[in-house]
Amino acid sequence: MLCDSCGTTGTGAFCAQCGARLSTGEADPSAVFWADDEPTIAQQQPAPQQQQPAYPEASWDDWLVSRQPSDMSTASGRAPMSPGPAGVPPLGPGLPPPSGGGPRWPLIVAAGAAAALVLALGGGAAWWATTREDPTAAATPSTSTATAVVTTVTSTAPPPPPTTTVTTTSTTTAPVSAADQLADLRDESLGRLVTDDSWGLSLSAKQDGTLDEYQLTSSGSHVFRLPDILELHEAIDSAYSSTTTTYLLKAEDLGSTQGPDDDKIWMTIVDPGGLPSRDDAQSWCEREFSWLSGDELANTCYPRQLSAP
Repeated sequence: MLCDSCGTTGTGAFCAQCGARLSTGEADPSAVFWADDEPTIAQQQPAPQQQQPAYPEASWDDWLVSRQPSDMSTASGRAPMSPGPAGVPPLGPGLPPPSGGGPRWPLIVAAGAAAALVLALGGGAAWWATTREDPTAAATPSTSTATAVVTTVTSTAPPPPPTTTVTTTSTTTAPVSAADQLADLRDESLGRLVTDDSWGLSLSAKQDGTLDEYQLTSSGSHVFRLPDILELHEAIDSAYSSTTTTYLLKAEDLGSTQGPDDDKIWMTIVDPGGLPSRDDAQSWCEREFSWLSGDELANTCYPRQLSAP
């Protein structure tokens, strides 16, 4: 039998090439029933011959023939599966095979346009709903009142510590006078003086204001004041204290120097020791001051006996 869809000749009820029902040449008693409800797409002219698709296309007429009541009942109660070409699974029950009756892009374009229109209308409605002003909100004036809060901070810092006044008393001690220093040296000498009637030598015997024609002060004067007498004693003590015993006394401290001014005369006494007589003391002076003689020697070195007053 000849297939009305693809023109293939075969046997059986369906075309082995495209799966369409083969025509038997007899009038189908159900054709009148389906002719009134046949879609208009079945009346369209077949599309020009195009490239053979990967799968065979089934026509609308084939789907109508496969849905006839006489073929939908089987022993199991299900519609038989339409056999397809080799390697192609059969169509399931109730699913029409792909139709190759004509171009489908007008339907696709129309469906896309409808979807775009729906999206556009939905987006516009959403935008209008979100951007429109609320008339009640615009009519209600804002009554927000800002309240200023003033915080008063009271400083509770502790009072400053009391001011401590430090009074520094500067005590200026007046320099010790020459008279006081001479008095201290005399007291020290009296504490260690030995009056055993031996002989010593007086190397200086002066009072405040003495004029000495043979000796000079450090300032070059022949007049000796108390500071000059103190300075002369310190010079003699520095020269002889390592080999002899030196004393600073007043004339009244020795019995051999009694006179009207013995309480005013300051004497520097040197005791070399071992001088039992006046001659021994005079010999010591001549040896010690060999470049002096006469009154000048007597003014510089004069024998004194160390005896109690």
